[in-house]
Amino acid sequence: MLVRSRLGLALSVAALCLAPELAHAAPDKGKPVVQEPTTTVTPPPSGSTVRAAAEKTIDAKPAQKPGAAKRAQQGAGASSLTGAGGRPVNGPKIPDALRAQLQKQLEARIDRDVAQIRQLRAEAIGLLTTFVAETPREAREMPEAMLRLGELKWELEREQFVDRFKAWEAKPVDQRGPVPEPNFQPSRDLFARVLKDYPWFGQYDLALYIDGFLAYEQGKQDEALARFDRILKEHPNSRFVPDAHMARAEALFNGKYDYAGALAEYEKVLQHKNSELYGLAMFKSAWCLWRLGRGSEAAKRFVAVFEITDSEGKKVNAVQQKQLDELQSEALKYLVEVFTEDEKNTAQDVYGFLTKIGGDRFAGKVVRALAVQFYDQAHYDRGIEAYELLLKLEPASSDAGKWVLAIAQGYNAVEDWPKLRATYERAVTGYTAGSAWAKTQGDPRVVADTSNEIEKQLKEHALQLHAKAQKDKTSRAEFEGAAGLYTVYLSKFSGETGAYQVQYYLAEIYFYRLDKPTDAATHYMAAARAIPNAAAEKEPLKSLRHDAIYNAIAALERVRFAELEARKKLPQGSAFQETEADKKFAEALDLYAQLYPNDPALPELFFRQGRQYYDYGVYDSAVKIWGSLLEKFPRSQYALSAGELILDSFNRAKNYENIETWARRLKTAPAFAGEANQKKLDTLIVQAVFKQGEQKSQAGDHLGAAKAYLRAAKEFPKDPRAAQACVNAELAAQKAGDHQTLKEAAQLVTGKDYRDRPESPQGAWIAATTFQSMGLFAESADFHEAIAGLSDKDHPHYQRFEHSKDAAFNAVVLRVATGEHDKAIANGNRYLQSHGSSSDADEVVFQMGKAHQNAGRNKEAADLYRRYVARSKNQDHRVQGYVLLALALVKNGEEKAADDALRSAVDIGKHRKGELGPDGKYAAARARYLEGERVLARFDAIQITGDVKQLSQRLKQKAELLKQASNVFLDVVSLGVAEWTTAALYQIGRTYETFAKALHDSPAPSGLSDADKEQYQMQIDEFVVPIEERSLDAYENGWRKAIELGIYNQWTAQMRTALGRLNAELYPPFKETGFEVRSQGPMPLPALLDGPRRGASADKPTTKPAPAPAIAPAPAPAKPGAMAPDDDEPKKSEEPKEPKEPKPPKKRAPAKAPKKGSK
Repeated sequence: MLVRSRLGLALSVAALCLAPELAHAAPDKGKPVVQEPTTTVTPPPSGSTVRAAAEKTIDAKPAQKPGAAKRAQQGAGASSLTGAGGRPVNGPKIPDALRAQLQKQLEARIDRDVAQIRQLRAEAIGLLTTFVAETPREAREMPEAMLRLGELKWELEREQFVDRFKAWEAKPVDQRGPVPEPNFQPSRDLFARVLKDYPWFGQYDLALYIDGFLAYEQGKQDEALARFDRILKEHPNSRFVPDAHMARAEALFNGKYDYAGALAEYEKVLQHKNSELYGLAMFKSAWCLWRLGRGSEAAKRFVAVFEITDSEGKKVNAVQQKQLDELQSEALKYLVEVFTEDEKNTAQDVYGFLTKIGGDRFAGKVVRALAVQFYDQAHYDRGIEAYELLLKLEPASSDAGKWVLAIAQGYNAVEDWPKLRATYERAVTGYTAGSAWAKTQGDPRVVADTSNEIEKQLKEHALQLHAKAQKDKTSRAEFEGAAGLYTVYLSKFSGETGAYQVQYYLAEIYFYRLDKPTDAATHYMAAARAIPNAAAEKEPLKSLRHDAIYNAIAALERVRFAELEARKKLPQGSAFQETEADKKFAEALDLYAQLYPNDPALPELFFRQGRQYYDYGVYDSAVKIWGSLLEKFPRSQYALSAGELILDSFNRAKNYENIETWARRLKTAPAFAGEANQKKLDTLIVQAVFKQGEQKSQAGDHLGAAKAYLRAAKEFPKDPRAAQACVNAELAAQKAGDHQTLKEAAQLVTGKDYRDRPESPQGAWIAATTFQSMGLFAESADFHEAIAGLSDKDHPHYQRFEHSKDAAFNAVVLRVATGEHDKAIANGNRYLQSHGSSSDADEVVFQMGKAHQNAGRNKEAADLYRRYVARSKNQDHRVQGYVLLALALVKNGEEKAADDALRSAVDIGKHRKGELGPDGKYAAARARYLEGERVLARFDAIQITGDVKQLSQRLKQKAELLKQASNVFLDVVSLGVAEWTTAALYQIGRTYETFAKALHDSPAPSGLSDADKEQYQMQIDEFVVPIEERSLDAYENGWRKAIELGIYNQWTAQMRTALGRLNAELYPPFKETGFEVRSQGPMPLPALLDGPRRGASADKPTTKPAPAPAIAPAPAPAKPGAMAPDDDEPKKSEEPKEPKEPKPPKKRAPAKAPKKGSK
């Protein structure tokens, strides 16, 4: 009984060590199990018209887990070794047929024995239970009966636990509950009664040992150690003393990591050399020594196991070497057993230990054996770690690909589908032809064989998982896992023979199980295309290809049905675009028609599918399908109806580009060969082009709209809407900012083909005002001139055009602005001839004067300016006219008349100041400034050198003129115009400074002695110093005034430079202090064409937005007395004037087209 108990204990240890590893893939028992969504076959929609072929059943055997065959062999009673004592069995080989027959007989015998054992065990449990219940407590046989009954119940629970675990494991991963656990409590209750009530029992130590072992298995380590401590204390001579010390050592080693304490216990086990635990204690003591840092001692103990094979292997003959190899193999197995016994030991731990003791030369062999052993024990997670370590140790090994496949087998065994897929992705990218690993292999056959093995195993696992999912029926995770494996396979082996089958199976999962009809259709179509045409002529591939395409159509119809139903819920009038499903559906239909052109159901199928789109308002797709029907089956009974519906769809559809394209194509279709249909199509093309323009314009694609309208106008010039198309093209190009297209359309609408159309003047006006607002004055003037030139009785639409006079006016202004003087004058004469009595005639006269002046014809300019200032009512414009008149007269040599013109401008500025706006005040201040310059011109004309007797008179004259100029410039300051205020202040200081310098640098009269010369120079210096002081005062006052007004321009810069020159101590030069003065106005520059207008009062808006530029101020020239030639020809040194606020346009144009001067 004792022997049987010990044997049962050993078997239970193996079973319980195996159970946790088998259960590691199960959910945590302490957490609620999350049920994944189940999967069912997705039915077709109720409105479906295509019935897909039934789902195909996968015929694949379940995958065998790694090590399963070996575990079955060991469970049948076979030793893991090859013979008694671990020695290989030598002798004649049993034939395979006989071996199979004997195996069946042996299995039958085992089944009978197991059944008999169960029967006998049940009888024994019943008898012992009755004995314990009926026998007095004091009976001598009672403790032994309880002990035996506890052992039998222990064996029964072990067996029932295995059955429960198998049932749990058979369920899909996502449907398993908590992992089952063994219940040893009934046995322990019996052992507890023995230990409590029968201390005199002869096998009391056995009861302590078994109860301690079961307590350990229940996780009650403290109770277990208490039992083993009692064995050592109360039964020091018990045969279980080594076991008790081993248990204590293991608790210290694994639970508390007390390696010193564990080593002491292992040493006590080693005192029992005949114990079965002696070898294990030797290994574990070595581990303790290693953990304690006593590496040399650990190495000695560990290497002692291998020292025979390691030391004597070099001294023996071949026969002895063979025996040593066998012994080394056994030692390796034993070493692996030791490493795998501790679940905390990983392959990396083993490798680190072997490296530490100098055994790294056989580390690869140990890790290989360790990986195999882990798999044999169903410790798949630790086996995976071992194979991963092998890949790190020997990444270029020819077996590396096999190790990756072994990792995949492990994940497949634990049913971790995401990691299984990731492992295969790693395999196909890293261990096939072209990978970095493949480049390290010297033999290409290794790469080819590995690739073949990967392809084979990946396909097998995918098929097996697919078959399992179909068998389990409700596990979505399994179908997703199978789909993932198929996807990985196709990513690398899509070109393999038979890959079309994988495409088909993947499509089946997407279609029937995962509700991904779009993906399903993609793979159905790929399968159909991949089947060779020759093979598709015969079964079963003939049906497979047909089913693949038909199922693709069914899948896409399901998607389309859902999309069309969703479109019903959209607001009325929503634009429907062709979806990806629509495109794929048409592609599938085309392929089906290509492969099965004689199928009589095809025309009806095409027509019905197009009609479905039509009924839902998706006209583009309907037209596309019906177009294919007309092309493929032009004489079908459905062709006429399809053609009529296409024409109707053209009127309803919104994709007008597609309408135009198909209308042109249908002109060659037999169904539309009739004259009436041809005319309908021509009309439809024109309508489509116009609609394209409207649609693009509404969508913001103004450039596309402009191109479409322009194309219609060019292609169909006789169409009544052609001229309007030109106008529309201009408006769209205007919004798009494409002036080239706008110009092209405007030239077309003003050309001979369209100038007599009522839309032509509006088209010319749009181009003119648009180019004007863009600053393209020359182009704008061209179209203003075109309007003005066509405004005669031969062109009544232009003559009656509301903006014909505005165009004539703007033509003058724009030609002046662009410097085309002769054209400006010609336009002006035309305007005066047609509109001489209008209120804008004076403005035209003014512009003509500027054109003459800019062209150098100052006399003609002066005449026109005199006419202008005499007739103009606007005081601002009169002041500006007088200034320009003065400039023209100066160039013409009429000095007195120029002075009179300037005086008139100044008088208006002083006496009618309340009537002037900013432009008038600016011009008046400039006029006064120019008067001051003319005084300075006379001042400079008087030379200091000359007759000494008249020197005093000359100096007196210069002083008077200097004073007069200063008064004039101070008068400029009083007018309050910032630009000319700073200019005047600068001129005052500059004039004094130049006068003082001229005096100081003037040579002494000839004939004077040296003493007289010195006296003369002293008198000159006495006269110069006050003048220099006045110059400095003027500069300082001007600088402070500029700072006060916030004006920074060329005048303030020159004043600051002069201050630095005259008093560097107080005003160091800016550049030396890191500063620089630059011109800057306080407000932004005015708009290009928003200038002063003549012929209207200043307090009222102008009647036309003419682009006449404002009169620009001219700063003082370098040479005093010179006058700026013209506003339109500023000097390079001229700085920007103080800007004015832009004026509003004089006329508002209708909403349809922009007006003159508008922006």
